[in-house]
Amino acid sequence: MTEPVLHGATPHHFCLSVPDRDAAARWWRDIFGFEQEFAFEIPHIDARGVFLRRGAMRIELFEIRGSKTAPEERRKPNTDLRTQGLKHFCFAIEDVQGALERVYAAGVKVVGVARGVGKPMAEEEDPRLSAGRAPATAFFLTDPWGALIEVLGRDDFAP
Repeated sequence: MTEPVLHGATPHHFCLSVPDRDAAARWWRDIFGFEQEFAFEIPHIDARGVFLRRGAMRIELFEIRGSKTAPEERRKPNTDLRTQGLKHFCFAIEDVQGALERVYAAGVKVVGVARGVGKPMAEEEDPRLSAGRAPATAFFLTDPWGALIEVLGRDDFAP
């Protein structure tokens, strides 16, 4: 096997376009615990940005005048897959059902729930655990601006 062209490259951050960098930074802090690293401006493109960090993971939020919202089909996991390109990012957690219920209670929009490894994502009006319903093994939420975020159990990947 030959060495990769970008041998030694390590993940650094992902970037989201948002209509309000400060509101988005607060949302990422309140939901996932990210803290501001630094803010910046790029006047020649009328942009403001901020880097957030939680441990080794960074998010760059860009607010640029005139940006457009994501189309509706990009805001749901099953229809977003029909468009090529970046899909979503994912966080792993020990207790998926508990996380789902906390997110739901906080009023965050949940757009898909899987109740078993390999089971399809389905929208649920009320994702709380009830009689006859298996606990969630993964779910998708969106930030207030439509970016898809997956949350799954730490042991959901088969080797």
